[in-house]
Amino acid sequence: MRINMRRDEEAVSAAVATVLLFGGVISIIGIMLLSLMPIIQELEGSLKRNDMQAQMEIMAHEVTLLSETGLPGDSAQIELIPVDGELRWDRLRGGMWYSASWYDGDTFRIQGALDLDREIDVRHPQGHVQAICYEDLRLGPDRPFIFTPISQSDSVLITPKHGLTIPLGPVQIEHNGVEHSLSIGEVISLDSDYQIKSSHDLVGLQIRGESGSALIPPSKADPSTGKGQHWAIPLPKGETTIEVFSDDDMLIQWKTPSESGDIAVVQSPAVRVANSWEKKVNLSEIGLVEIMTDVDAHLMVTNGESGKTSLLGEEGNYLSKHFIAPHQSGKLIISNPSLNAATVTWKNGGISVPSNQTTEIDWPPVNLQNAAVVESSENVFLQWGLNTSGMNLLPAIDTGQITGMKFLGDNSNNFINTTSEFGDYSTMLAINGDSGIMVLEDDGAMRCIEVDQTASGWISTTLPWKSMNGVPEGQIITSWQDGDHPASIEITLIGLEGDSTHANLATAWAFHISRLTYEFDTSITGLEVAWSAGAIITNHPELEPTILLGPTDRQGPGPRFSATIPSMHPTKTSVTGSGSMDLEISLSMRESLVSTTAYDVRRGWVGPYGDAIASWASTSLETSEDWIVNPGRVDLLNDYVGWVPVPTVGPSEAVWHTAGEPIQFNLQISTLDVEIMGA
Repeated sequence: MRINMRRDEEAVSAAVATVLLFGGVISIIGIMLLSLMPIIQELEGSLKRNDMQAQMEIMAHEVTLLSETGLPGDSAQIELIPVDGELRWDRLRGGMWYSASWYDGDTFRIQGALDLDREIDVRHPQGHVQAICYEDLRLGPDRPFIFTPISQSDSVLITPKHGLTIPLGPVQIEHNGVEHSLSIGEVISLDSDYQIKSSHDLVGLQIRGESGSALIPPSKADPSTGKGQHWAIPLPKGETTIEVFSDDDMLIQWKTPSESGDIAVVQSPAVRVANSWEKKVNLSEIGLVEIMTDVDAHLMVTNGESGKTSLLGEEGNYLSKHFIAPHQSGKLIISNPSLNAATVTWKNGGISVPSNQTTEIDWPPVNLQNAAVVESSENVFLQWGLNTSGMNLLPAIDTGQITGMKFLGDNSNNFINTTSEFGDYSTMLAINGDSGIMVLEDDGAMRCIEVDQTASGWISTTLPWKSMNGVPEGQIITSWQDGDHPASIEITLIGLEGDSTHANLATAWAFHISRLTYEFDTSITGLEVAWSAGAIITNHPELEPTILLGPTDRQGPGPRFSATIPSMHPTKTSVTGSGSMDLEISLSMRESLVSTTAYDVRRGWVGPYGDAIASWASTSLETSEDWIVNPGRVDLLNDYVGWVPVPTVGPSEAVWHTAGEPIQFNLQISTLDVEIMGA
């Protein structure tokens, strides 16, 4: 047997070769599969993105309908079924802003408004910037309006504020641990010793004693003048004189708890004579009086036998050279904070007020049968008073508004100065006697900071709230609820226009808006399809920002622009995660922010998609021959109306271009509460 055994080298070689060949084939197949994995993953990623894009486009359609045409309480149900990945809310990386200028040739730009710190940069290269005012818009769920009455008042009359739409059901009010329900048109009196929290904005009067007078802000004021066309005023019992005054013919409609009517009031053709209408209302108990006009006007109320209130200048500021004074009999109190004597004149009369002095005169002058146009050679403050008794907040010299740092006293006997926590601004309460009426403002209203700079570049300003930069998300959300940091901001620019040093030049609105994101992975991580302020965006496939559906706005005919911003936020019980999800989207509020003529409208987007949105919105710019011939020359762009991107190293920005024509500008915001439940 040993003789017959022998080694077959060729067979061994063949077997080894076969094994090696098989191993090589397996390795090649493995390498091929490994190289194909990214392709497979990208195909899977495209499936995920396209599927969620289609679902979010359906959601966006429903959101647009709710935002633009819905009423509070309207809702829509949407089902989102992710192929894979996770649905969640991103509350800190979504946001946008609009700005509008109220004078021809002016521009207003902002950056850093939503960074959660205390630094905001503004840019207005056309002239001197005197002051900036900030207001917390209190947008979003569980962010109540907070009111703190002054300790010198006895009680507070409040009613829900009228707006574009009325709340569904009663407004919830918390006061001294007690819950109150208040519907539109109802008035309640509360003790002024405790803070008030409300689910809806309120109109309120702080009452001291048995009488007083106040200039009442309209339900929606024109941002450049402070005038308006609608007032819903809670009044105390007893006789109250209401005066509406303007510089135009007026058609006035009025309604009290017991009567209603309308009247046309024609302005006198005489020079420097304005127009006014008075009505005495006698209420047996507290109630609501509603006034409507067809033109912008001021409204003042006087209850009882005494009171005083500051008058607003024609540029929307208390420090001015141009006023309309009411016709009611009383005193006109003129304070001159200027370095020079002020010559104050009206029809057939006038007076000189020395520097840093306050003068009182009997009002109205003899033979003046209507409201009067009052003009001054220097900036002055005007008050109207009855029996020189009452209480009001004195406007500041540096800002011209009721908050600032520098004040000039009037002839009051008592002054109470209150400075904010950070020392950014103060208020000065002036009191004469034991009576008075003063408007109740929420704690986040009109915090004004002096700037006093002229610069062609960016000007740094300080936000008068706490910084939330770098703190956990839960603490940021709590700060929005408590008012420690503004949930969204309205910014008013005050500066030089003509002979006015304190004109309201422009306004900006900056919104924190939650993003609904669908996060998924392919061969790379961190991909998303997201809904943000009406736009559907993605960074698939290469982390490059792409606009799948742009924000909705309305344009034309002519130089007209209108936008409704859908501000969508999750409820407290809303869930996140993967799997099939049911969304119930409810409209809780739709509010008009502004509806007037503007001369420069801009929009900025916060986050990595800003440049892409600006480019998406201006795609039709490619058809402009002026732009093709002179690229980048907006001043030579005459054959195009629409968005034009603004090159900037900061947040993306675009300007609404109308070749110099005034813009009929309308901006609304709709608050949408979203409940996400597992299906």
